[in-house]
Amino acid sequence: MLSDPRIESFLTVVRKGSFTAAARELGLTQPAVSHQISRLEEQLGFSLFERTPVLKLTKTGELFLAYARRIQDAYDLANDAFTSVFSK
Repeated sequence: MLSDPRIESFLTVVRKGSFTAAARELGLTQPAVSHQISRLEEQLGFSLFERTPVLKLTKTGELFLAYARRIQDAYDLANDAFTSVFSK
């Protein structure tokens, strides 16, 4: 199955509102999710979240969110297409 754990972690943190809740949903530890987000931020060259008492997206994080959703949608489409082709 095609996926990118960094994108999956990012989208889950956004949806759940915390690294801990995202980790719980993904079946990972909180440090593992933090590591995925850090790797993504390093690769992109900017911070995605303001790590204050209330976690929120940075301006660039908000811009990246639309792209992350499109990336995940593309993975989902490819997975669906190949699952239906090869499950026959």
